[in-house]
Amino acid sequence: MTGKRTTFAAVAVSVVTFVLFGGIARAAAPTATTGPATAIGATTATVTGTVVPGGQATSWYVEYGTSTTYGSQTAKANAGSGSAAVNVTSNLASLKPGSTYHYRVVATNSAGTVHGSDAVFTTLTPPGATTGAATGIGTASATLNGTVDPNSRSTTFYFEYGTSTSYGTKTSVRSAGSGSTPQNETVAISNLQVGRTYHFRIVATSDAGTTTGSDATFTTSSAPVAVTADASPVAVTTATLRGQVTPNGLSTTWWFEYGTSTAYGSKTASQSAGSGTTARSVSSGITRLTAGKSYHFRLVAQNSSGRVFGLDRLFTTVGAPTATTGAAQSVGPDSAQLVGSLDTLGRSTTWWFDYGTTTRYGKSTTHRSAGSRAGAQTVTGPVTGLAANTAYHYRLVARSDGGTRYGADVTFTTTGVSLVLAARQVVFGGRIRLTGSVPTHTAGEQVVVFSKPFGSGSFRSVATVLSGADGVWTYLARPRVATAYQASWRNGLSTAVSVGVHPRVGLTRYRNGRFFVTVAGNHAFARRVVQLQRRVGTRWVTIRRVRLGLRSRVEFRATLPKGRSTVRAAFSVNQAGPGYLGGTSRSLKVTR
Repeated sequence: MTGKRTTFAAVAVSVVTFVLFGGIARAAAPTATTGPATAIGATTATVTGTVVPGGQATSWYVEYGTSTTYGSQTAKANAGSGSAAVNVTSNLASLKPGSTYHYRVVATNSAGTVHGSDAVFTTLTPPGATTGAATGIGTASATLNGTVDPNSRSTTFYFEYGTSTSYGTKTSVRSAGSGSTPQNETVAISNLQVGRTYHFRIVATSDAGTTTGSDATFTTSSAPVAVTADASPVAVTTATLRGQVTPNGLSTTWWFEYGTSTAYGSKTASQSAGSGTTARSVSSGITRLTAGKSYHFRLVAQNSSGRVFGLDRLFTTVGAPTATTGAAQSVGPDSAQLVGSLDTLGRSTTWWFDYGTTTRYGKSTTHRSAGSRAGAQTVTGPVTGLAANTAYHYRLVARSDGGTRYGADVTFTTTGVSLVLAARQVVFGGRIRLTGSVPTHTAGEQVVVFSKPFGSGSFRSVATVLSGADGVWTYLARPRVATAYQASWRNGLSTAVSVGVHPRVGLTRYRNGRFFVTVAGNHAFARRVVQLQRRVGTRWVTIRRVRLGLRSRVEFRATLPKGRSTVRAAFSVNQAGPGYLGGTSRSLKVTR
């Protein structure tokens, strides 16, 4: 064992000398060397050293204390009269825990007294142990609490307890660690006697010693025990509340509190549970409940020792059946299969689907019986006579004597003609292919194509085409400005798609170093700015800006650097204006 701080000293303060008097050697004073302290405990320590007697009878002892004035010393011991070093050891006791001590070895003979150098050690600090208050006190159990401060030593603890200060029982030994701060310790005990007073204390042990906390007491309860059980059976407006009461030897009454919150508000009539010592099952029926409502309840028991409350429990009266709207299946251009699931909750139930083009629905499927078997069951309802390419809302509805339940609103869209674009942008004057198919996948079906150019208020018919093999149809459109298209089949419309239009930009270079730019669109672009750009690395850099003339064209001169250049004309979206994207000409290779 070692202390928190030990200083070793091994310095001799005197040497043996011999002085000749008439040819006879005479011994001088002894030598004393202070050694290290060992086996340091909380109140004890062993100190060591060496003594050289110097050739004549020598005694030694140890001085020690909490300062260099020492103040205490051990009993003198004989070191003999030899001339060789003698190891000396002394056991110190009755020390103060956690204190620093100074010590030194002292040797004396007829030639004088010598002192070893000062050395120090620190006694260990035993663990701290404080008994806390018992909690969770029941009729036969409790939780014992306390704190343990290991004071940086590996420490264990346990609780002693019993019906007197002789205790007689203790908990298992547990580790409190080796920290330097107090730790909360908790142990639950059981198999106690009802209504008895118990003494207890915490005990902590480390290599620095054992510390016992002060005595504390608690008294087990003799109040009744009330255990709230599940309500069963539960119906639409009635339920049976259940639980168990243990009177613990005293005449006991019980009742149930219940209500729609933990404030309860209602209770059953009080009844006797007798005065036994074993648990007794109790129950009480309640009526006039609301269907589909959740209720809190708890069992209450009372005797001369006190009133106790069982834990809060919850039940829900049988209400409307559950209804879950599922995803529609087999959706076609004019029909669909509506799907859902329900649970009757044990009550005779009917069900149907509401459907329509809005959340007002307006139509319903045939009402059908789901029986009264509890448990989830899947239901389906076919609907016909729907419009193609149309979004429909629908929900499952289930009804019993517990009420009506509406499933969530779900939508589906009937199939219809499709419309797909080969590309979403085109240069003015160019064509773009519209294509799609009809859900019947047959040839000869009539498809009407509608368009709405930018600035138009509504779609207008531009073509009527027939489907080919597998129901595929095609139309070649030539939009002159940004245009939206839709296809119609059997009074159902496809999703609208839009085509962006770039102005057509032309660039020509003349031999004299002049350039000629034209911009074509659905209208003139007079006075709009066009840019001449040159490629520099991966970027296009504007080298000249000019305004278009009345015929959307302009001729101008631009100076290029010597060598080979790549140029183009660019017309930005801001210059092109509403209904157009920006446009660029083809690139030209120019050598100067």
